[in-house]
Amino acid sequence: MNFGIIADGNRRWARENGVATREGHQKGFWAIKDQLFPVLYEGGEFKALTIYAFSTENWKRSVIEVRYLMKLYADMLDKWLPELLEKGVKVVHAGRKTRIPGFLKKKIKEAEKASKTGRKFTIYLCLDYGGRDEILRAVRKGSIARNLEVPDLDLVMRTGGENRLSNFCIWQAAYAEFFFVKKFLPEIKKKDVTKVIADFKAKNRRKGGN
Repeated sequence: MNFGIIADGNRRWARENGVATREGHQKGFWAIKDQLFPVLYEGGEFKALTIYAFSTENWKRSVIEVRYLMKLYADMLDKWLPELLEKGVKVVHAGRKTRIPGFLKKKIKEAEKASKTGRKFTIYLCLDYGGRDEILRAVRKGSIARNLEVPDLDLVMRTGGENRLSNFCIWQAAYAEFFFVKKFLPEIKKKDVTKVIADFKAKNRRKGGN
């Protein structure tokens, strides 16, 4: 099963706590690494985590914030990759390849190459990604079904209190269960993830059937 997260609320958390936006983004990254990922990996029900990290629309943010985010993602791969390799996790980039700065593109390619034999779990890093853009690119290649970069989602969790998909995996989320959490991403704890999964497991997922 594939667990999707719309990672939201880093900037609002930073404002409410009187700290720089970059600290909010850093806290959000560590929440995914230390609070979300361990629950999914150790629980065994889910075999993939799809992270909505940077959308095709996020380029509209200030040049300073975008530049910092690109550096943060490169730093994230450096710090997290050794653990992922040790655990047998495969890293896959989903999204456009052309607009990402060269230093980050290099890090992503290195991570994908180093982890390509991972079989226990997969992380899909959606970076410069949009659901509509993914579908358009797939159509241009001749087939939506064969050219989507992310497999179907079973569960979508969005932090930060907003109740929308924001162009995240709009094809793959057709029969996903949605969980909208009021907490900002930097505030998320393992117990929050565990509760979402418990509520998900209690669902009767008919997918249009009986």
